[in-house]
Amino acid sequence: MTSVFTVTEQHQAQLYALLAANGQDVLEHTPGFLGSTLTRSDDGRHVIHHARWRDDDALGAMLASPGGRSSMAASRLLADVKTFRSHHSQAFEAS
Repeated sequence: MTSVFTVTEQHQAQLYALLAANGQDVLEHTPGFLGSTLTRSDDGRHVIHHARWRDDDALGAMLASPGGRSSMAASRLLADVKTFRSHHSQAFEAS
């Protein structure tokens, strides 16, 4: 799942910190969570979170959990969010 958060420059750091804390406090302890990447744009207007899940059931369980609901509600106070579900991803590394 990829979430693109659009924020004002004054809220980017706060949102990034919130999402990073959620990754450590909630995601890393959720069954079916495989890993994620969190990125801030240089223009101060976006935060992008790409999370990988074992399957849709694991993602759904996290979104329905108290921690998942709380994190999403808090992030929506700071930003507009568009979420995209995907089932295939490929990572590339420098050789």
